[in-house]
Amino acid sequence: MGKAKKTRQQILEVALQMATSRSLSDLTIGNLAVAVDMSKSGLFSHFKSKENLQLAVLEYAHDLFREIVTIGVFEISSPLERLTQLCDNWLNWYQLQAKTCIYISASVEFDDQPGLVHDKVADDLAKWLNFLIVTVQAAIDENELKPETDAKQFVYELYSLYLGSQSMIWVGFEDSYHNRFKVALTSLITRERGEV
Repeated sequence: MGKAKKTRQQILEVALQMATSRSLSDLTIGNLAVAVDMSKSGLFSHFKSKENLQLAVLEYAHDLFREIVTIGVFEISSPLERLTQLCDNWLNWYQLQAKTCIYISASVEFDDQPGLVHDKVADDLAKWLNFLIVTVQAAIDENELKPETDAKQFVYELYSLYLGSQSMIWVGFEDSYHNRFKVALTSLITRERGEV
């Protein structure tokens, strides 16, 4: 990795931490320059605008998400086992991202703000949901889930459970190991396997 690319990656690591601990909207070239001990003009040469910085952070987060959550599961032959491993990895992603998920917080921040950042967040979330749907459908096709299982409904419930786990942890209704999420996920899988 070249020096310029390594420097950019280090900058983006700090930027992602700032975006998850505060918000993506609050991330500016000015406050990032202070955090990485660079001049504002030096940092500006990397990104040119606040929007470009936000997009770069989202692209970096997307690559990191793939590395942490999805890439390793392709070696697992059972679609249902892949799904459960994806969920474990997804929780690990949550733990690594300052106890919040950049995509969930950004989807709330930019929900009513049309533009490239809004579209990037929406596109990445859509790709993730589609990946989950394809994985669930594969489990249905392999008879690991009931043939009448609705893959989209399954993913809707799964994603709702994940959001609930995130929002409930800060009020003490979920523990740091996300055991309520895990119990609920097991119940969802058991129901769709026809074991209830």
